Amino acid sequence: MIENESVLSKEDFDREFEAALDMIYSIGLKLYRGNEDDASDFAQSVYPFALKQIAKFAGRSAFSTWLYRLAWNFGLEDLRRKKRLTTVELDGFDVAAPEQESEFDEHEIAALRRHIGELADGYRIPLIMLFFENMQYSEIAALTGVKEGTLKANVHRAKNILRAKMGK
Repeated sequence: MIENESVLSKEDFDREFEAALDMIYSIGLKLYRGNEDDASDFAQSVYPFALKQIAKFAGRSAFSTWLYRLAWNFGLEDLRRKKRLTTVELDGFDVAAPEQESEFDEHEIAALRRHIGELADGYRIPLIMLFFENMQYSEIAALTGVKEGTLKANVHRAKNILRAKMGK
């Protein structure tokens, strides 16, 4: 683990980035609807961006934690810039836990994915991070800059919207 910027060399950065590459690629898969090419491009794009931002790494957390947050923020901003955030459909992600899959047929799962993709950014992104990334509200708040109470309210509203759209 890199402890602070005074000991960070290019070699340290490269080694730590390489160790985190699978994590960054995984973030890309989630953000880019499971598209492996887009996820790969994303992971490659994070490297020069992170290298430019390295002066902001203060050593208050593990380098991998800092890089994880930076990659999520970079990806979210990229999606906003491309205006693709409103069309993320979550292809490739499990909608129900395996023990619950029998409760849903393929049409219901497809409808749920479509409805999640139609949610506004403020509802969809926390929902993805909470249920598909298994992140805590505190982590989501740190990544998005949105207060935990607001995130909880948005997730609650998103669930209600989905229930209404699904007729449940």
